Amino acid sequence: MRSRRGFTLIEVMVAAAVLGIAATALFSLLSRSLWNLRKVQDVHHYQLAAQEMMNRVSLLTNLPPGGRVEGPVKNADGSERQNVRWVVTVSPWIPEKLDNNPPEAVMKVDVEVVWPGQFGQRSLKLETVKATALSYNNYDFQTAIESVLPN
Repeated sequence: MRSRRGFTLIEVMVAAAVLGIAATALFSLLSRSLWNLRKVQDVHHYQLAAQEMMNRVSLLTNLPPGGRVEGPVKNADGSERQNVRWVVTVSPWIPEKLDNNPPEAVMKVDVEVVWPGQFGQRSLKLETVKATALSYNNYDFQTAIESVLPN
């Protein structure tokens, strides 16, 4: 009887099919991982944008007695990110109402970054309190935030 060496055609085809299925699963997993990495990088960028806006508000010496301003989130090169914006809201915390126009108060500062997600609008929110002097007349909060740090 002769000894047979090598593989039959059927064995080679089965091995190729198993290898093809494994390669497809691996590439699918890699593709999904890269997509998830991109999403994590985007959220990290939005977190940094929110922290930057909170730092800007924290550096201001005066705040308005209340209000809301918003603007676009910018990339590192200064261009605007499409459909991504920051929102800063200031409201009295102590005292709760500023009826007597006190010169100073503790204000609650909310910073939110909003962007379009796959299934609707997504957001990231930071909040803090800040003891500050209040500006009641002609205070341009938007300009103050945008000019407190150099670009």
